[in-house]
Amino acid sequence: MRKIYLHEFNILMGNKIYLPIASGMLRACAETWSEIRHNFQFMPFVFRRDKVAKIVDSYQEPEVLAFSSSLWNHQLNLAVAKAARDRYPGVLIIFGGPHVPHDAGRFLQEHPYINATVRGEGEITFTKLLLAYLNGHSFSSVKGISYRDLVLKKIVQTEDRPPTEDLDSLPSPYLTGLYDYLVKDTGNGIEYQAIFESNRGCPFGCSFCYWGNAERRVRRFATQRLQDEVMWFGENKIAFVFSADANFGMYRWDVATAQMIVATKATFGFPQAFRCCYGKNAEDRIFQIAKLLEEAGLSKGVTLSFQSTNKETLRNIGRSNIKLETYRSLQARYHRDKIPVYTELILGLPGETFDSFTNGIEEILQAGLHDQIGIFICTILPNTDMSDPAYAVLHGIRTKRIALIEPHASPKNGEVLEYEDICIGTDTMPVEDWQRAAKIGWITQVLHGYKLGFFMSMYLYNQFGVRFTDLYKYILTQGVNPDRFPVIAEEIAYFDEFLQAVLAGQPQCVFLDEFGDISWQIEEASLLRISGKLEEFYQEFFLLVAEFLQSRNIRFHQTLLLDILIYQKARMATFKPSQKTKVLFDYNVPEYFHRLLNDERIIIRHQHQSLTVEYTDFAGDKAEFARQIIWFGRRDSRIVEQVSWRDDVPS
Repeated sequence: MRKIYLHEFNILMGNKIYLPIASGMLRACAETWSEIRHNFQFMPFVFRRDKVAKIVDSYQEPEVLAFSSSLWNHQLNLAVAKAARDRYPGVLIIFGGPHVPHDAGRFLQEHPYINATVRGEGEITFTKLLLAYLNGHSFSSVKGISYRDLVLKKIVQTEDRPPTEDLDSLPSPYLTGLYDYLVKDTGNGIEYQAIFESNRGCPFGCSFCYWGNAERRVRRFATQRLQDEVMWFGENKIAFVFSADANFGMYRWDVATAQMIVATKATFGFPQAFRCCYGKNAEDRIFQIAKLLEEAGLSKGVTLSFQSTNKETLRNIGRSNIKLETYRSLQARYHRDKIPVYTELILGLPGETFDSFTNGIEEILQAGLHDQIGIFICTILPNTDMSDPAYAVLHGIRTKRIALIEPHASPKNGEVLEYEDICIGTDTMPVEDWQRAAKIGWITQVLHGYKLGFFMSMYLYNQFGVRFTDLYKYILTQGVNPDRFPVIAEEIAYFDEFLQAVLAGQPQCVFLDEFGDISWQIEEASLLRISGKLEEFYQEFFLLVAEFLQSRNIRFHQTLLLDILIYQKARMATFKPSQKTKVLFDYNVPEYFHRLLNDERIIIRHQHQSLTVEYTDFAGDKAEFARQIIWFGRRDSRIVEQVSWRDDVPS
């Protein structure tokens, strides 16, 4: 039997890793052909990263090596393929996946050890390639590939293969038992996560995204298949399921899909979490789904993303957004039902300026975002408009290749490094402005998204009309004095050093040994570093806020401002041993914030009140605190502790 090895190196996150969905789909489809079943033997999936030599040493006389290439595994794939070619000169090496250029001529020239590449959907194309190889036929009849023609001594690109009309003709690797040997091996300490695909395609064509550039038409799998797959997740105790749909909730059938997942959890206790990329232009349906998932304890938060609020930028990237008025009403609606909302912006999009980017942050915060905001540096992905040299020239896009460490990933320990190309400037945002914008994005995420200054800045905005970003800019400029503000100054310097390292090619994520053996995004790292110095941080923060108000000639009561700070600090989770705490106030601050977060406005007045805080006790375990609060809870603001309040009569 001719041995086939399918490679799909996934990210190890502590003890968690995704099952290899692309490899499973390829194998499940190929094995529907008796010729392939009778002549090829599919070896166990190769999907855990390792050193190149160890991977190649594990082969047993391979005939075909197939690699699914994405941002997080592309360099390892290339290194393994090259080493395999040296060891096994006659092996057939095939590459596919979103990181392989559709126009693969130059790619094949640069990597002469690769025989062929697949573009677009791979299941049928891979199967046809195997059949042509098995029967000794030319690859010229196989649609959707580029290959090295050894007779003509040139690289040939065949015509595109149309997307598969009947998705259910592609068998499910879950239901055909291809992963059973993995999930039944409960002694290896690995917790498998699953990718769930209910449809394919995206009707939108954002210039930074591969989804819509790959296929605009949306096709769906049959309901019964989806039901059976969700049941498989439950029966096999898959705790975390990620939806591969581009716009979950945009279609009427998504409600039924959500109901399946909720019912399965009710029966089996699994899945325990379901994360999806929510769509646009279906506000009522998305709310209905989000409420279903939240009530079942499955939700990872609802994403209402903008990427940018600047009209010129939106035109440049081919995107339209919901109106801010609609966003504001949706925020209020989700708040009333206690459903977390997550918003994303991208730094470095064409047409964006420093001022428009900062104003975009301000607009979103003023529109009522009470939960998490994610601000990401734009990554230039292959097969997108932004990777087109003409597009880059048109918008003056400057890029930098940096090492890749994925968020919440385990160390690679000497393995092959991966890389990503990020945008560090455009003709409207020079590199210097890009750095300033990155700094604003960082402090916004730390103080607002991760809540270190959330309640204080909310009070200042609602009481005095202070712009969130004006306060954050002031802290960045005035908080750099290490003699007066040692904690804040150290953190600003930490970010400055990080940003210069990124511009020199270092990765976007960092490791903090005391908080476990996984990586953290820089804003997460800052929060974790400050979490052990909250007392000192809030002393400095209070001084900066008071000086900021004085610089604006804003009159304030110092005792009231101190009450606001006490409330702010009391709401923050901590890794230090803790228990239920009662905090006393001279003003009705607890009631004020309770109503404010429910979109009600009341006047702050002298009124003794008490706040009872139900602290989550991590007993000093920093790694568990970081996992639960930052990794698992970053989208639902778990950093803010639950409280109750009451009017209090002083003794």
